[in-house]
Amino acid sequence: MKPNFLINTIKIGLFTLLFTPFIKNTNYYFPFVGLKGLYFMAIVEVVFFVWLILAWHWKQYRPDLKNPVIAAILIFLAVIFTSAVFGTSFSASFWSKFERMSGVLMSCHLVAFAVVISSIFKNRDWIQIFVASNVAALVIGIEALFDTSEAARGGGFIGNDSFWGIYILFNIFIAFYLFLSQKWREHKILKIFGGSAFLALTICLLFEGTQFWASVVNHANYSLSAKELLWDIINNGARAAKISFAAGMILLGILWLATRRILAVKIIGLALIISSILCGGAVVILSTQPGSVVYQIMERQFNEGTIRGRIVVWEIAWKGFLERPLLGWGPENFDLAFARYYNPCLGTEECASAIWYDRAHNIVFDILVTTGILGLVSYLTIFGTALFVLWKKYFANKIGFTEAGIFTSILVAYFLQNLTVFDMIVSYLMWFICLGFIASFYKSKTAEEKVWPRPIKLKGTFVVIALAAFCFFNFIIGSYSADRDVALAAKKPFGSYARFDFYKKTFNDSPLGQYQIRIFFAQKWLEFTESDFIKQLNTEGIKGEFSILTEELEKSRQEISLDYKSRLILGQLYNRWSLFDKTKLALAQQVLKEAMALSPKNQQSYWYLAQTELYQKKLDDALALAQQAYDLYPQHPQAEKVLGEIKEIKTKLENNK
Repeated sequence: MKPNFLINTIKIGLFTLLFTPFIKNTNYYFPFVGLKGLYFMAIVEVVFFVWLILAWHWKQYRPDLKNPVIAAILIFLAVIFTSAVFGTSFSASFWSKFERMSGVLMSCHLVAFAVVISSIFKNRDWIQIFVASNVAALVIGIEALFDTSEAARGGGFIGNDSFWGIYILFNIFIAFYLFLSQKWREHKILKIFGGSAFLALTICLLFEGTQFWASVVNHANYSLSAKELLWDIINNGARAAKISFAAGMILLGILWLATRRILAVKIIGLALIISSILCGGAVVILSTQPGSVVYQIMERQFNEGTIRGRIVVWEIAWKGFLERPLLGWGPENFDLAFARYYNPCLGTEECASAIWYDRAHNIVFDILVTTGILGLVSYLTIFGTALFVLWKKYFANKIGFTEAGIFTSILVAYFLQNLTVFDMIVSYLMWFICLGFIASFYKSKTAEEKVWPRPIKLKGTFVVIALAAFCFFNFIIGSYSADRDVALAAKKPFGSYARFDFYKKTFNDSPLGQYQIRIFFAQKWLEFTESDFIKQLNTEGIKGEFSILTEELEKSRQEISLDYKSRLILGQLYNRWSLFDKTKLALAQQVLKEAMALSPKNQQSYWYLAQTELYQKKLDDALALAQQAYDLYPQHPQAEKVLGEIKEIKTKLENNK
């Protein structure tokens, strides 16, 4: 029996993954991320288990574990899984949440994808998937140029211009590869396509989000000088991707010089490589030093608050790493370290307005704090082995400069991009396609091309099918139901039995994102209780909302001992519930004190605990808490406001005695 049916099924599935960036539905929870991740995992599971049957019966389709790239990817997966086991919350690490979709579960699917594609694809398959990827990217890129909706945030189908930018960046280099790697006489159409795609995608990247392009779309008269146009391009839309693109193209030119046969040219190229490494390192270091020339340039380019905010978060990440240096806090647990080492300047203009971070916005710090030094070393090893394979094969004359140079530039540009942003499923998709392509260059021995007829053993096949069904039901169907039911629950009236039923269904559907979903529902209810509509609910409906939501957040409190945010929201719920049931004040006080102990420099704990004291008429205690919050960072406008309000309340009550 020949395995053609299985191979064709796998290839169709792998090509189908290129539809991932298009998946979105605004009727779902996190419509731009969650559904993309579930779609990707669903297709990968089908492909992987079909491949498992194939590899079980035909050894020539099994992965080569001596392949440095595949070995490095598997080691990284082992490290992050170990980090999750010994981290602060295995459930959060494994499942992640719909907003990110980047936990251990997704990593398993990405690794499975890389193993399958590197084992199955041959030369012609790679060209075809690169072309297909470019076609998809052209649609994504052009659509984003004309999508001015606020929901898309400049990213069109992808929903964020930063993530859109890295997706387009990958495809620009791939298009350039198609253009340069093909012989004109033999592949004229393909070469024309590659060159055209390269130009079109470059235009999309450069002009998306600019004032110039907005004027073009709106048919407005908007004239710019060459200098103004350049600043318009640099300052707007996917800035990190644009800078990384420029760096990648410069690196490609330097590599070309360094690989020439003329000694003088080669020396110049090597000197430029060394200079680039030294200058790049200096720029990274100086960018974090206030007062340096680089810092001042970045300050003018962006704004001081944004830069200061990032530096503060990196400082928090570094402290978190020092506490757990070997394996970190566990994947997806950055927010726990963030709460512990919170800097009270966050939330001010000086340190940007954001007060919640679940990422360091820097791949090095992200990995250090979540998976420790072992995680960072294993992550960098993936890049190291990929570069090793590329240049080993180049110097052995197995591949040309086009492959070695362009894919080296892709890896470097991708890494640079992630020094200020972080990965989502669309960038993971492109990164692992490139890793699979690079891995396919390495063969420890000549693979057998001939397929020997073998009978398929039904017993083993049924075991694989049963395992596939188990994974699909638990990882895909349950998670999809949760994603859908969150949105459905949010549409039902507060205090209604229909909403309560969807709450329970959502919480039972899947562990994916359960901690975030609990907080989401609680925050929506808190917002509702502040409106006049709360008066329209009966006592039973109000009690039902508080009972279900506090019960769920109590689970988070018990499951994650370091979960600050769940405790903070739970304390707010008890505070609000106390307006209807005074017995809840003791619970609010207990939970908020726990939150304060977990994040002693976060003013929010003090403010909500002060509210609890006010409800109990303990004015001196409330004032003392507000003063402590103010003392943490006197420049914080909210701290000054709360302190002033409590002083005013105390004065009025004392005057009325």
